[in-house]
Amino acid sequence: MTKKDFHMSAKIMTFHITINSSEITRLKTDTQAVTFIPFTGYTDSQYFKGEIMPGAADVQVTDASGMRHMCAKYIFKGTDAEGKLCHLFVENNGYFPEHGSRKEYLEACPRFITDSQYLNEILMRPVFRSEVHSTDTGVDILIFDETKTETENDVTEAVQEDPVLQQLRNAEVSDEAILRESRRLYEEEKITDMIYFSSHEGKTLTVRDPDEKLIAAVLNDLKGTAQMCFLINEKQQLASFSYISGKTRPIDSSILTVYAEIFSQTGQDRYFEKPVNRYPRMHTEL
Repeated sequence: MTKKDFHMSAKIMTFHITINSSEITRLKTDTQAVTFIPFTGYTDSQYFKGEIMPGAADVQVTDASGMRHMCAKYIFKGTDAEGKLCHLFVENNGYFPEHGSRKEYLEACPRFITDSQYLNEILMRPVFRSEVHSTDTGVDILIFDETKTETENDVTEAVQEDPVLQQLRNAEVSDEAILRESRRLYEEEKITDMIYFSSHEGKTLTVRDPDEKLIAAVLNDLKGTAQMCFLINEKQQLASFSYISGKTRPIDSSILTVYAEIFSQTGQDRYFEKPVNRYPRMHTEL
């Protein structure tokens, strides 16, 4: 496999990891060192959506030669693409030198165990690699399937797009106020993800990099309903406003917490249990 082929492998999942530096524990001797890093996080992919359960940790041991072994173990609780509740255990192992030049990311080898029949058929194969990229709040762990290319993955996602989203993409919006707001969101808020709790069959629709037209269609679709839409910007923050029943709501509004609880209790929330709390909020003057 050439270097070019290696980086063409398809990304199938991203784990967004949050690390609190005050919780890190270290032990060091004259020849060795141990770093224990607890963390939290979540994932949102076409195959699985879930949050990391308590007890997750990355244990890094540096030997006398200066080689560091990273071993992170954690369990997600969430739903697979069929909407079934399940768990996903991940063990991520990697080796890298304590000193000297490094790549912009760390390479590791992930292993999976799951109680989801759907995920089991996809993940129980030794064909995956991972990249660990630093972020402002921790790391992002990118999972790649070496048997697929990005082109193949894109085709698969296009075929599997929800028909409700296809309908929204083709919708024509004439409301000037909505068109202005969608333009502002697209150009100024720099929206990268949209999470739409749709009234259509109680679905939760997620879209990566929505364009201005789709944002307008969703906002228009919200009018006169009790549904809501969360918009996330390029810094992985909730945008300064969310939309409920066709009205603009400040993101810190208590009504969002109420709606989140309703979705959780009725079992219609297939995205996450506490949508208000998953992302840090922008503190924008309203």
